Amino acid sequence: MPFHLIKEVRDIKRFNRILAVLFEEGFDFLLSRIKLKHNVPITKRLTSKLKKSEDKKPEVMLRRTLERLGPTFIKLGQLLSVRPDLAPKEYCKELEKLQDNVPEFPFNEAKSIIEKELGKSMGQLFLHFEKKPIASASISQVYRAVLKNGDKVAVKIQRPDVRRIMETDIEIMIYFAKLLERNVERVRMFNPSKIVNEFKEWTERELDFRLEARNAGRFYQNFRGSRTVRIPKVYDDLSTERVLTLEFIEGTELHNISEIKKRKLDFNKIMKNGFDAVFTQVFVHGIFHADPHPGNIIIMGDNSIAFVDFGIVGYFDEKLKNKCVDLLYGIVEQNEELVVSTLTSMGMENGTDYDQLNADIGFIIQRLQGSQIKDIKISRVLEEILDIALKHKLKVPASFVLFGKTIIILEGVALEYDPNFKIVETAKPFIERIIAKRKNPVYMLRSFAHSIERYKKFAEEFPEKAERALDKIQRGTIKVDIEDTDIKKLALEIDRSSNRVAYGLLIAALLITSAILINIEKGPTILGIPFLAFFSFFFASVFAFILFVSILREKFRHW
Repeated sequence: MPFHLIKEVRDIKRFNRILAVLFEEGFDFLLSRIKLKHNVPITKRLTSKLKKSEDKKPEVMLRRTLERLGPTFIKLGQLLSVRPDLAPKEYCKELEKLQDNVPEFPFNEAKSIIEKELGKSMGQLFLHFEKKPIASASISQVYRAVLKNGDKVAVKIQRPDVRRIMETDIEIMIYFAKLLERNVERVRMFNPSKIVNEFKEWTERELDFRLEARNAGRFYQNFRGSRTVRIPKVYDDLSTERVLTLEFIEGTELHNISEIKKRKLDFNKIMKNGFDAVFTQVFVHGIFHADPHPGNIIIMGDNSIAFVDFGIVGYFDEKLKNKCVDLLYGIVEQNEELVVSTLTSMGMENGTDYDQLNADIGFIIQRLQGSQIKDIKISRVLEEILDIALKHKLKVPASFVLFGKTIIILEGVALEYDPNFKIVETAKPFIERIIAKRKNPVYMLRSFAHSIERYKKFAEEFPEKAERALDKIQRGTIKVDIEDTDIKKLALEIDRSSNRVAYGLLIAALLITSAILINIEKGPTILGIPFLAFFSFFFASVFAFILFVSILREKFRHW
């Protein structure tokens, strides 16, 4: 095992297990490219050839691989499934099928964690505590319990040793990401190191239940007094980094459509309440539930809804709120100029083809023209727009992507129940209220005051920044970043050619040395050739062979 690998990856056994699964699932070509195929045991290589799957779709292979590799990798797949800005659309769709099926850990371990974290015995804390969990996921298990005062609660307990396991797996992911960026050009464009680092931050937030408790507390305050939205109360004195205690919400999960029908609930009212809640979170509160799969939304008997699980949230500042409203309004009003200008104002990479971007967005919007507003399927349009943003490398904020995915998921559930459901009819009045609010003199005055404050700060800082910049120019220490692909290629070719010239000079020197030593050297011989002369000739031959192989490989690469 190479020293650099041992240095970067502590758990070699786990590393080898991951290699074996990748090989068995058909990623042997990738292991060859990153020079790790030789680490797979020869017996595994022979047996896996007999078991190769006929399904060669890379997104299916990836989903199956992540499921086999366990909780950390499933979590990575779940992150990618809601981030079309990080992965192609077909991968996002396939990764939505990931199943977070993990075995339950024993009640005795859960009891031990609770008592250690809360500093009291179960009998002192709870009147009743069910031994069978009501939910089991990769990071935690959830139990139903009753407090001493009679309150029904849900107690979320972190899995034993889950932090160490996830840190080990992420360490291995980082190592793989570096190798992929270095050796596989097609993968490099997706920036795997950025994906893994973002996943690392995401996981660290999910592993600290105190952060989830703070998020839940904010949502509870934001919707306090609401008749249509309910947020579980947080029991701060019974919550720590590894234990979270929340009010237990009685109801039916949104994905249980058969039960909703059986209870004769008003689904149209439910979906209106759901979309109103999401729009309120985004455009009024500026913080929204960013993991809105139907299992995290509970429906109650009066058609009101409750949100649970606040491990992942998105944030919208005033600037992003306005851009999001403009984008949605542009879609609803079929105004392609507004859509394009909103997207580009979020940020463009160098080299973005503005004309092509305009054409791509225009194609989507023109398809809508002539349609009645109620017939627009906003989730499909948002999905296509996010796909175009990825294609053109626009700097779309992660929170906006998560919001788009939230709308896509909710509309998908609504259409499953009622194929004639029209989200635009629900969304348009809300958007129009937000736009009308912009024209309110109080709002305009507040916005103007905010802009004045920004310009004031800019004016105050400008002389100092300008003086520093001029000083750098005068001293010749200013740095200008210029990136040009052709220059990089030329530098690489010069470097490669100089290496070959060095090899050639070394070979020539060894051959000359060998020729001289044959005539003057005395002493032991090998095959009739003096000892030093033989080794000088041998090494010259080795270097010549390496140089010959290098030249051949370069030719084949360009064919």
